[in-house]
Amino acid sequence: MTVFNEADNIEKVLHSISQQSRRPDEVVIVDGGSQDATPAIIENFARDYAQELTVRLLSQPGCNISQGRNAAIEAATGPIIAATDAGTRLPNNWLSELIQPFEQRPETQVVSGFFEADPAANAPFEVAMGATVLPLAREIKAEKFLPSSRSVAFTKAAWRKVGGYPEWLDYCEDLIFDLNLKREGYYFEWQPSACVQFAPRKNLSSFFKQYYRYA
Repeated sequence: MTVFNEADNIEKVLHSISQQSRRPDEVVIVDGGSQDATPAIIENFARDYAQELTVRLLSQPGCNISQGRNAAIEAATGPIIAATDAGTRLPNNWLSELIQPFEQRPETQVVSGFFEADPAANAPFEVAMGATVLPLAREIKAEKFLPSSRSVAFTKAAWRKVGGYPEWLDYCEDLIFDLNLKREGYYFEWQPSACVQFAPRKNLSSFFKQYYRYA
């Protein structure tokens, strides 16, 4: 994953990584030049879990999210990449469910996980956003679903084949990445059990910035 000024959120996802029933072989995080405590929190986590997890923090000041994702993937040593975001909470079985198709069918190249709202307590706006903006798993048509990079896995070979995430984009980069994979003929395995929780936007202003600007 790639992060920027996520000191308020990063501990949640780091803790959930440490609790995975199937531990990742390595955790690679790119920091885009955070000016808060984000790097220190990640470094403390890496030190605390050094006996259990290999955690690498790379610094790429000024990078956008696509550049950060590509740098993390390029640095990763394994053939399968599992991507998520800061601000998410990963259920304990997230990684095991996400990579299951790769283990069962060696020809698998892309696996679509899912996501659902995890609103804060006493946060009616977040509850409303989760209920109105996000689809439910039962509403998804697997053959048409394009996964968010909050929960997706793919081979490093497929990522390289399509030229990685589009670095000319500051947002919606996962949509273009997905479409490029589709154009190359890659089949997306649908794995809704690999479902992450994330906090919706906290207020109307932040919602407007996200959805109006990206429309």
